[in-house]
Amino acid sequence: MILLKHTISFAGYDETLAWHIMEVDPAHAALLIHVWYQAEKVHQMTVSFSEYDRFAHEFLKVHEQFPGSISFEKGDFTLELTYDRLGHVRIKWSLAGEATHVLASDQSYIGQALASIGVYM
Repeated sequence: MILLKHTISFAGYDETLAWHIMEVDPAHAALLIHVWYQAEKVHQMTVSFSEYDRFAHEFLKVHEQFPGSISFEKGDFTLELTYDRLGHVRIKWSLAGEATHVLASDQSYIGQALASIGVYM
């Protein structure tokens, strides 16, 4: 297990949802990710390398060819990024049984998250 702290920020105009990759487990091909909303840890999840790669590739595709949307679901956590034709982005996230949060953003802000993921072709 490799300890690490790498942050991927899904920044809205006024609020931010962030994934903090805390550990990389090469033996199990998985990442331990803490999900933070503003200054509060709201969730923790283990994501396989293949799940992470799938999300990264789909995210890149939608980001470059908007309009469109990409979603990621893992256990109780759901994230959806929806791009309109002008590059505005709606970041929608929720935990099972709780209210859905919607953050307004745009392609340039979300492009920073994509760069942090380290998408490769």
